[in-house]
Amino acid sequence: MFTLTKALEKALLQHFIYMKVNITYAINKPFPFFEALRDKSFITERMYKESLEACQNLVPLSKVVHNILTSLEQTFHPSVLLTLFSKVNLREYPSLVAIFRSFRNGNVVSPILVTCAVVLQ
Repeated sequence: MFTLTKALEKALLQHFIYMKVNITYAINKPFPFFEALRDKSFITERMYKESLEACQNLVPLSKVVHNILTSLEQTFHPSVLLTLFSKVNLREYPSLVAIFRSFRNGNVVSPILVTCAVVLQ
């Protein structure tokens, strides 16, 4: 695993917060986004079920995703970005690609994202 400086972790979090609404609208269906976050223990089983139930009760998906991202912001760890920008998610949610590039090509570059980029090539 990589060791990140506190400054880099803070920069990644700030960029995550800055891009949160963009990420929200890039996620246009619950599967596989919700499942990946649950399977990697970024969200609890309870949050997973409540999120699916909210979608079934016609709460807009964007609102549900935003709530999840806000929760992730509170407990942020850079490894969440590996799940967010996984091969599966980038394939299922093509709008995430530009957001992923904003992490890679902006002022926020980390060993985690570089590794993710190498794996995706």
